[in-house]
Amino acid sequence: MNPRAAAFAAVSLFALGPSAACNDPGARSAPASSPSTNGPAAISSSAEIVIHADDDGKTFDTTKGSIVTFKLASNAGTGYVWVPMQVDPSILTQQGDRTSEIASDTPGAAKLDVFHFTAGAAGSTVVEMSLKRPFGSAPPARAIHVTVNVH
Repeated sequence: MNPRAAAFAAVSLFALGPSAACNDPGARSAPASSPSTNGPAAISSSAEIVIHADDDGKTFDTTKGSIVTFKLASNAGTGYVWVPMQVDPSILTQQGDRTSEIASDTPGAAKLDVFHFTAGAAGSTVVEMSLKRPFGSAPPARAIHVTVNVH
């Protein structure tokens, strides 16, 4: 077998998982799940919806118990952070404080401000997130509004 074919065979066995690489008939890999092709799939209570700034003006449907996560782009070191300004806490309850996902250690690097909410009760709420400095009275640099319907 030439070296290229041997490398391909090794990678193929690795990609197929442990049951393809061993002779143990009891070894099985987990079945893969596939999305429904017969229309929209039902959202389970463990589902997570991730909302970005580009989703401004959109409506999202979810179920009680699901997680609604906001991942909103900003720049590290500017003093501007995303802040939830409007949300009905009886429908969406914020889980913890804002966290950040930073692309690099470079000052001014792109980052995401991350907020997690739990859908606690059925209903509808408009969520307003504003990009602003947490001090002073300057108006927000940007704001987004999304509607979340909990069923």
